[in-house]
Amino acid sequence: MTTPQYDIKTNLQIGQQVFENLPNDIRPGWAGNILSRFDNYIKNIPVSITELYPIIDTKDRWKEAHGQFNKIRRFLLNNKNYKPEAYLILAELVAKVTYNASGLPAPFDYNSGHYITSTALKATEYFDENRLEEEVKSAILLFSRNKIFKDNITAAKDFLLYKKIDDILWFDWDPIGVKDIAPRDEYQSYVPEIFRLVKAKADRQEIAGRLLKLETENIGVGGTLQNCLTIADKILQAL
Repeated sequence: MTTPQYDIKTNLQIGQQVFENLPNDIRPGWAGNILSRFDNYIKNIPVSITELYPIIDTKDRWKEAHGQFNKIRRFLLNNKNYKPEAYLILAELVAKVTYNASGLPAPFDYNSGHYITSTALKATEYFDENRLEEEVKSAILLFSRNKIFKDNITAAKDFLLYKKIDDILWFDWDPIGVKDIAPRDEYQSYVPEIFRLVKAKADRQEIAGRLLKLETENIGVGGTLQNCLTIADKILQAL
């Protein structure tokens, strides 16, 4: 008798399990990371969603997620034909779990985070892109593959930062312009070095200088310091 294969897209218990196993302080970052998988697929990201990211990234601002949820909800109600609707619903859920993580009064439904997995995967159906679905699944299970994260907040936060740097090098830096055709690991060998610089509190000039050196000496393409400074700023904003 074979073990049944449960579909992460439709089995709510899986989404519940994944969410409940996350430390409270990691939940906003985890949820925001899933939402950000759609950044390169949505043509016009609503301002109410782009404003949510800096709230997620700053613990002292998590309380603002309640008001941001209201903005996203208003956008949804005023744009009935927006596609995919599941993306807006996902953003609402992310705002809810971010506010709930603040521990302030009048939280949203305690089980809001249980629906992130199924809603995110439903949103991928609109694009019919296998790569996007795999990226979303990987983001959902980011902390489920190693039990150390449940009891070690610092390790979990560092892992999330590492993943964000990896994403920025792939989606934003991409010096040879291959993100749409090359394997996802094209720049992953450079991530540890940039991660170490960030952890060592390197400034934007130092990070940008290293990125430029990687472009011109390691990869062998032309690059500009100005572009690398822009990427460095994005990396530092991920802290």
